[in-house]
Amino acid sequence: MWKNRSGATMGSGRSDTTDTLARMEFPLRQWDRSAADQAAGAGGSLFERLLVARGIAPEEQEAFCSPSLKHGVQHPSAMHGMLDAAAVICEALQGKRSIAIYGDYDVDGVMSTAIIYHMLRAIDPAARVRTYIPHRIEEGYGLNADAIRRLHAEGVECIITVDCGLAAPDEVALARSLGMRIVVTDHHEPREDGLIPQADAVVHPRLAPSQQRFGELCGAGVAWKLAWMCAEHWSTSTQTARDPQAGPPSLPKVLRDRLLTLLALAAVGTVADVVPLRGENRIIVSRGLLHIHDTGIAGMDALLSAARLGDTVSSTDVAFRFAPLINACGRLGHAEDAAEAFTTADARRAGELAALFSDLNTRRRKQDQEIFNEAISMVGAVTPNGIVLADRREQDGWNLGVVGIVCSKLVERYGCPAILLTRNQGRFKGSGRSVDGVDLHGVLASCSGHLMSFGGHAMAAGVMVEEHAIDAFAEAFDRACRELLPPPEARRPRLPIDATCTLAELDFESVRRLGTLAPFGRDNPSPAVLIESVEVTRVDPLGQGGEHVAVTVRQGRGSAAKFLRCMWWRAGARAAAIAAGMRLDIVVQPQLNAFRGQVSVEAELTDIRIADAVPAGGSR
Repeated sequence: MWKNRSGATMGSGRSDTTDTLARMEFPLRQWDRSAADQAAGAGGSLFERLLVARGIAPEEQEAFCSPSLKHGVQHPSAMHGMLDAAAVICEALQGKRSIAIYGDYDVDGVMSTAIIYHMLRAIDPAARVRTYIPHRIEEGYGLNADAIRRLHAEGVECIITVDCGLAAPDEVALARSLGMRIVVTDHHEPREDGLIPQADAVVHPRLAPSQQRFGELCGAGVAWKLAWMCAEHWSTSTQTARDPQAGPPSLPKVLRDRLLTLLALAAVGTVADVVPLRGENRIIVSRGLLHIHDTGIAGMDALLSAARLGDTVSSTDVAFRFAPLINACGRLGHAEDAAEAFTTADARRAGELAALFSDLNTRRRKQDQEIFNEAISMVGAVTPNGIVLADRREQDGWNLGVVGIVCSKLVERYGCPAILLTRNQGRFKGSGRSVDGVDLHGVLASCSGHLMSFGGHAMAAGVMVEEHAIDAFAEAFDRACRELLPPPEARRPRLPIDATCTLAELDFESVRRLGTLAPFGRDNPSPAVLIESVEVTRVDPLGQGGEHVAVTVRQGRGSAAKFLRCMWWRAGARAAAIAAGMRLDIVVQPQLNAFRGQVSVEAELTDIRIADAVPAGGSR
């Protein structure tokens, strides 16, 4: 289905059905307990069953629960192009050449930029190095010719791209034609035609030939390994110049310490870019977050304070409280400010920028909600197959930097792919998100005759389209999605359940051991456990206007009764569906909660299934 901003219908989905997905009955998701049932057959404690469900063999448990840099991270020289890149960069430093680090406007790009900046300055405090982040709206993603010409005019002699560049062979060729050396570091997929830029070096975790075993690093992970390689190359070359017969050098303490603290930036980029938290990514995040207060970077300290994060920072804290502040800068402002915060800003300037980012994030949330409400109104009472909505206002239209977030919320609500378009420099640009089983990039390829350009991957993409082609594109998109989607009633998102248990099993020690599986994120979510037949004893609204709900449940009677307090976030509108005395099956994420020196077992409530009610009097 597709509509313009005014709400006038431009086509139709299956309008004979009501918007059942928008008012789902419980459970909200499709529960998948296949892993839990398999783990139950293996027996053992809750923790042991959960390891089975996650596919973690007993011999892998120690490495998984106690990640180690020494034993789990491959040497950077194994990665494609790494040795050549370090040689080019160190040669530029030795020659006192002007270097520009060209990044991206998201968190991963900003962290990548800062990692390389700080390592080059650690190697040579007098290094002539600057950063460049393109403007999200005015320049768009990746290398662009105008920026390269400006950098050349400023006297830049060497460009290092981070988190971008692999899809820009023409721009790389331009830089080289101007006499500039260029090193490309990226982690995105190559172009469909397989063309690789002819840079002085191309660093990538999945390009062949390579001995790099783990290919899912984000841009900041690649940048951190490049920083490591540059430190080693510099140390080797300077020691060899002094003593040609010397053996392999160890890193000077200043470079070794800087590399360890920069791991915190790599951890932030890894979490924010939602790459799988397995393999090297898991180690980077686990070890890096331990150093997040030790970087000496004013912007890091200021933003940690702005996000109200304490001594211990988790991957969840990064994802939902820290990273959004940086992203808001790129979405509503200019990510060059974020790069400044993490590179050159002193404490005073970093404080000013942190306050700016907080304000931008507040504005971003407001715009996010406004666009989402408008989109819901435009969808109306149909059950869509593929959503394409366009804001055709000449002024004050949807913010291009925010529409991708709204797409994710639409996908969650309707269970189908969504694209939002807004006017941009005479054309319409937009972002899209998809669901499991629908390759968004493939769908866009099938509709490419209606598009000016598109790019991305299976779950997220960007598009550009002329206004006159929007309706035809939307119709083709709807058809393509309908062929790939299940029936509307089966489109609820899947909820994998790791284990089933009783409330009695959720004691302090069991929940503490579950926490050793952190850091949590993509491919390693916080454990979800199913507890069947619990009785609701309290339902307490929390937050402004009762936005959140605390639900207390019980199993057992008398002295054997076990209680659990569950936080049901953003569920105020659903609270009326449950009341004390009802019996539920619940899916929760158990956790330890520390408050005023007391640690207790609590849980986040993920989903419920209403069983029946307990008769008045409370006994069954």
